[in-house]
Amino acid sequence: MAEDKRIGTVLGGYRIVEPLGSGATSVVYRAEHVRLGRPAALKLLTPAFGEADFRDRFLRESRLAASLDHPSIVPVYDAGDEDGLLYIAMACVDGSDLKTLLAEEGRLPVRRALRIVGQIASALDAAHARGLVHRDVKPANILVAAEDRAYLSDFGVVKELASNGTTRTGSFVGTTEYSAPEQIEGRAVDGRADVYALACVLYECIAGAPPFHRPSEVAVLNAHLHTPPPKLTRVATDAPPALEPVIAKALSKSPLDRYATCGEFLGAARAAASDRRVHRRRLAVSLTLLALAALIGAAIATGVYALVDRGGGTRTVTTTRTPPSRPVSPSLDSLLLASSVDPRTLNDAAFWLIKAQQYARAVPLARKALRYATVGTPTRGYAAFNLGDALRHVGRCRESLKYFDRALKLEPQARDVVRKAIKSVQRCLQRGASAQTP
Repeated sequence: MAEDKRIGTVLGGYRIVEPLGSGATSVVYRAEHVRLGRPAALKLLTPAFGEADFRDRFLRESRLAASLDHPSIVPVYDAGDEDGLLYIAMACVDGSDLKTLLAEEGRLPVRRALRIVGQIASALDAAHARGLVHRDVKPANILVAAEDRAYLSDFGVVKELASNGTTRTGSFVGTTEYSAPEQIEGRAVDGRADVYALACVLYECIAGAPPFHRPSEVAVLNAHLHTPPPKLTRVATDAPPALEPVIAKALSKSPLDRYATCGEFLGAARAAASDRRVHRRRLAVSLTLLALAALIGAAIATGVYALVDRGGGTRTVTTTRTPPSRPVSPSLDSLLLASSVDPRTLNDAAFWLIKAQQYARAVPLARKALRYATVGTPTRGYAAFNLGDALRHVGRCRESLKYFDRALKLEPQARDVVRKAIKSVQRCLQRGASAQTP
């Protein structure tokens, strides 16, 4: 296909402006509707798939895709056949696809990955509710615009579900890295095949590579069919451990063992990602450091006291004698404040001090954790909430309110807990208890 010769020509009522991308069987142009002046993405396909009814099937499926109305589905404007070429006109989204984003930025933070994939899950469930299954969910078909607004595109292989909720393809259609086992084998597929593909996409966003990535296509297909899902935390050590069984369930070989809908899968993934504020392994390390600090402090104090107690010279004996005071060893939290800049360790310590109702001691730890936490990480949201919680309990209600507001923005999954705390602060302010208690 000579791309440069098509620039400036009109096809299907659209004037072709510039190429946007190309694949093995298609090319996408930026175009403009001649009469309406509306910008569009015009995809041209060559019907050389070895199927006699490809044209009719393509037009039928394009009409089905055009019937979808969802904020995270790229709208389809028109489709047709002209000069031996099949074309489909869609809304033009300014941004890049998820595949390009991952190539440029590497693996994404869990919260950002869930935010992007969550929009696609909603779009897929809307398509499934209309009796459609996409069958080619992959990063290249997910467009990401400003502020991580995500869109699902390329319903060129979308299939209408039969009356029994499934459809037989007769041939394999899709991308091997993201295809469900039943899809590879040419068996009946339904919306749970899209659940499987979406789990592959989420895994890749967090781990940096698809779950069954292999050197050859045959090896990839074999891994989908026979290899258990890989452990997420082995390649993404900072991923929440509770997220691992959720992705494994979505990647089950049998559709019966997966989540019924994409929304159910994403709901479980979000709950797992915000399951615990404290990582057990980090907590164990933190407590070990604190215990060692306590032992060192006690040893120093004992040694100093022994030197003072055995000091030379003549001592005048009186009826009352005040023994020399033992030097006070530094508190564990003060040692941690002085030595640590790890926001997760600091936040863990603040959390457990709050649990022990040591609110005043928790304030500086949570404040330092918030200062050192990376923007966009769960630790920053947890530290903001812990700081607000500690300030609330020491009576600094007005100051705590701004940190609860920040936590509400950083941790939308925990909005119920944060809003409950905000209501408590508002009652505190109504009582006039905004000053710090002694």
